[in-house]
Amino acid sequence: MAGKSKQPDPGAQDGTLGMGRLRQLLSCGRKVYKLGSTLDAMEDRRKEPRVSMAVIVRIVFVVALLRIRSFNALEPRLAEARMQRMLGLREVDRKICSVDTMSYGLQRAEVVTLRAGVVNMVKRAERNKVFREGWHGALRYVALDAWEPHSSRSRCCSACLTRKVKVGKQKVTEYYHKYVVALLIDEMIEVVVDMEPVRSADVRKEMGDKNVAGHEGELTAAKRLVPRLRETYGRWIDVLVVDALYSNGPFLTVAKEYGFGVIAVIKKTTDEPLKDALALWNGTPPQQVATNKKKGERVELWDCPGIETLSSYRGAIRVVRGIVHKSGKHEPSTWCFAVTGKACKLSSDQVLKVGRGRWHLENTGFNQWTQCWRLSHVFTHGPEASPAIFWLFFLAFNLLQLFAYRHLGGYGRDRGKDVTKTLWRLVDEMIGDLERFDLPFQWNTS
Repeated sequence: MAGKSKQPDPGAQDGTLGMGRLRQLLSCGRKVYKLGSTLDAMEDRRKEPRVSMAVIVRIVFVVALLRIRSFNALEPRLAEARMQRMLGLREVDRKICSVDTMSYGLQRAEVVTLRAGVVNMVKRAERNKVFREGWHGALRYVALDAWEPHSSRSRCCSACLTRKVKVGKQKVTEYYHKYVVALLIDEMIEVVVDMEPVRSADVRKEMGDKNVAGHEGELTAAKRLVPRLRETYGRWIDVLVVDALYSNGPFLTVAKEYGFGVIAVIKKTTDEPLKDALALWNGTPPQQVATNKKKGERVELWDCPGIETLSSYRGAIRVVRGIVHKSGKHEPSTWCFAVTGKACKLSSDQVLKVGRGRWHLENTGFNQWTQCWRLSHVFTHGPEASPAIFWLFFLAFNLLQLFAYRHLGGYGRDRGKDVTKTLWRLVDEMIGDLERFDLPFQWNTS
């Protein structure tokens, strides 16, 4: 009925779900991470909506969890009894809502409330000592990097960045969104802890920036994210792991100001501090040689602490170089890192392992979200709608990670070239459990 918000069924129960993976995950999310109340706390700016935001965010969360490829693929499922029962709703002989209604609600989402859902889940996991042991050196590491989920040459909004691309003999305008993502990297559980958009010129003007000449850069967004990480998570995060773009004095200074150590890739041999370290190492044999029989690697390591020749940074920088020889490969790979703050307590071998671990953000994160979670597809578009979709997908991603590697004791993690196989297998099991919902699921018991 118009003017009345569709709400979850207050009398919903779990039903006879057996011990299927889907029921286990949702029950874990409800009991351990307060999933129902987290979703219910997400808000939008609509007045007296027919379909509440609580229902919309549950639907999008399920889209993410079961990896439904698009809203068009979702729409017929919204009329299915099993989907309605899973969402905790009374069964009706029609669709819960249209995907246009969902898009309309997401375009008016209060994004800060969706971000709070991800933050609260991570904080609850930390209080439950999920991350307490840390990784190398008992430290907790967060990788930062820019992510461009999708682009278009026709669809745009005020938050879109623009660039010129060549199509045949002509140059056309391409519209895209970019975000700096912060992912906790670890040997086992890796979760999204925050995200910051790279602001377009239009958004910068709306935010009150003066003398706006164009879009801001990735580094500007990252330097805005760093203090928020400290404000949000306190002293729980120790070290930021970043690529070569961040190996500069201004970023290292911001990280130092807020108490973060840094492990940053450095590539240009003509720039400090690598230039000075290479001069000191010139012709010297490796200071340490390490072998990893499991990976078939032999690593030669050089370490140079206390370099203070970077004029834009006040403080000492440690430089570590590792040359990795792999069995069966003729050409070794060389890695160089600038190390500051708490990260300086690590051995040179540990610095190399953590620095190379930054690729977890590419593989566990960006590649998986694009290939398996279909986030290269534009579910809906707008300054609020795009980040709203991503925050809900990150919530589902984090819960899957925590459930698979923390709460399912016998569930191993498949590494190697494909790090997504474990979660794929788990999602397949959950899709098969949909038929078990014979009563509406009770998402919120508070």
